[in-house]
Amino acid sequence: MVDVDSIFEQRKKEIEFYYSILIEMDKDNKTIINTIDNPLLFKIMKSNFILMLYNMVEATVITGMIEIFNQVKSENCAYSAVIDEIKNVWRDYKVKQIYNNQSSELKTYTNRVKSIVEDITSDKPLVLVRDMMAINGNLNAQKIKKLCDEYRIRYRVSDEKEYLEQVRKKRNALAHGDESFSNCSRDLTILDLEEIKDTVVNFLKGIIKGMTNYCDKKLYLLSVD
Repeated sequence: MVDVDSIFEQRKKEIEFYYSILIEMDKDNKTIINTIDNPLLFKIMKSNFILMLYNMVEATVITGMIEIFNQVKSENCAYSAVIDEIKNVWRDYKVKQIYNNQSSELKTYTNRVKSIVEDITSDKPLVLVRDMMAINGNLNAQKIKKLCDEYRIRYRVSDEKEYLEQVRKKRNALAHGDESFSNCSRDLTILDLEEIKDTVVNFLKGIIKGMTNYCDKKLYLLSVD
């Protein structure tokens, strides 16, 4: 899991650096940044910090899953060789593609079903794609766990105060223009941000560990318990 480790560490380094600036801003240290309205800038920077946290969450989860997909593909894993969870994801995705097809011609459906059957019976290597994750900017602890469960990826994580959900909601409020940057995170203290940051980082570490174990032990294969 080289890619996900690299992405996670890069994003974490950026966040820690940015947080160190926020600490100095909170001390009203004008030698760090001095504008005509530092309190306003501080509010905006706190909201941007939330965006950086969500960026790390989504980048880490997507990169980790794609690494798993690529490993399954590189090993030419056929439908018959993988665990039921992956069979279900692949099959449901293929069926959904038929369902979403706007054509009403019977031939369109029969040809697609024929293709699915041939892929299964001929032991053609499976191709898992990003669209199967259906993330769409809404990752929180519950959805990340659900995604991992769908592939039988085991993990040990905790988010008792639902900080990842708070990050998700604030990120969406900013992304959709429902709240301004100066307003969205203004009530969060520097200690609040630290606790949210540490929870998100530790949660992702647990997910990465589970993904790494999944790949290293090839737990996507039917023959592995």
